[in-house]
Amino acid sequence: MSGYVHGYGSPEQRRLVEQAEHWRERLIRDGTTLAPGTRLLEVGCGAGAVLAVLGQEFPGIDLVGVDREPRQLEFAAQHLERSGVAAELVEADALALPFADESFDHVWMMWFLEHVGDPPAALREARRVLVPGGAITAIEVDYSTFRGTPTTAALDALARAMVAAMGAAGWSDAGTRLPGWLREAGFEDVDDGERPFWWHGEELASEAAYAADVIESAIDALTEVPGTEEEELRTGLADLRALRTRPDARLGWVVHKSTARR
Repeated sequence: MSGYVHGYGSPEQRRLVEQAEHWRERLIRDGTTLAPGTRLLEVGCGAGAVLAVLGQEFPGIDLVGVDREPRQLEFAAQHLERSGVAAELVEADALALPFADESFDHVWMMWFLEHVGDPPAALREARRVLVPGGAITAIEVDYSTFRGTPTTAALDALARAMVAAMGAAGWSDAGTRLPGWLREAGFEDVDDGERPFWWHGEELASEAAYAADVIESAIDALTEVPGTEEEELRTGLADLRALRTRPDARLGWVVHKSTARR
């Protein structure tokens, strides 16, 4: 059980860049401390979007990114160059990192473990390459916590399909499981880092558009869920984007930015 439901095309790579910018301040930078000279490995670096933000926000850190998809790494190299961020990029599997024991001070994983068949195994490999006392930051969402009000039948169907599609390809509840996975992998001082987000007012329009873009990027996988119809899913996306026009509308979900030490 593993897969990337969003695909590897150029639109998805651009979406990943926009997604990293979306979470730059409130999730990537907030609560993160990285001193100059820190050697940081991002596992599942994809298009290099998060590496670029980390390099810009924390100058002087030494960045390495691994991903098993060459198309992502090719885009990442170009994006990092455009962003003015230096990083070493390596094609590798998260379950067999090509680094010696105790090679890094910090490991970063963001929206990655939800796509991995055996998250504790990936975390144990991450722990192996950390120095004693080294830190890990892992960020995941639980799709079942997604709520939009006032809801519609199509929006409810869209949310159910996203949970089912993510569950079929990986872990729809990765955020909720994340702290337990870290403990199972042998990490200590685990901070669950639960962060509920609940949007309304002026922020609702941009957050609804962001959520709709994420879900739409996986529309092909959603249409394969038994009992779903693409027309209803498209209607649900339109209802999500139109939430901002509804009186007293709200939108939210729960993210875990969990941290721990080796």
